[in-house]
Amino acid sequence: MIKAGIIILSFVMMFLTSCGPKKYVGIKDELSKKYVEATPFKTLPEESSGEVVTGIGYSIKRANPVLAREAAITSAQADLARKVEAKVESVWKRTMADWAEYKPENANEAMSVEEMKTMQKVIVDQELRGPWQAQEFINKDDGTYWVRIILPSSTVEKWLKQRLQTQDLLKKYVIESQIKKVQEDLQKDLDNLKNKEKEDLKKINDIVNQ
Repeated sequence: MIKAGIIILSFVMMFLTSCGPKKYVGIKDELSKKYVEATPFKTLPEESSGEVVTGIGYSIKRANPVLAREAAITSAQADLARKVEAKVESVWKRTMADWAEYKPENANEAMSVEEMKTMQKVIVDQELRGPWQAQEFINKDDGTYWVRIILPSSTVEKWLKQRLQTQDLLKKYVIESQIKKVQEDLQKDLDNLKNKEKEDLKKINDIVNQ
């Protein structure tokens, strides 16, 4: 009878726990070996639609809040770099597909992949330096400092297409007779991207300042 009571009580406790307030899933901090609250930021609709890419980072509580903020930003930049690399890959593959009918005979997939990897590294190294539009949050319970950097996807695509305009690169992937046409198309894309970027930056500014 006692065993039956314990089993019933266990089920009741499980039910009450499942109905209680939801907590963030813990993520492990490799330095402290402790678990900290996962990101307090909700996913943005613009992120779900692909209009923006974000980088989220955090720092455990430090005596100097300035150092905590700097560490959180560095962590967010690392996360953003991975998202930017993925965006560059997506735009690169889409562009190569658009140029498929103009492809020279000596162009191949392996060459394209290596070039794309080089572009990813160059863009991350040269462009991801800030200043950033970012949201910041301090967990009052444990002092964890959170940062979310928000970057327009149009900006990332602009960075790549600006680099695709070079004559030497175009010669690798476009036959000579079509290079001028492709350059004109790229310029139109860039003009549209710059206009889109302005709109996106205004949206991000509104999000950050809410």
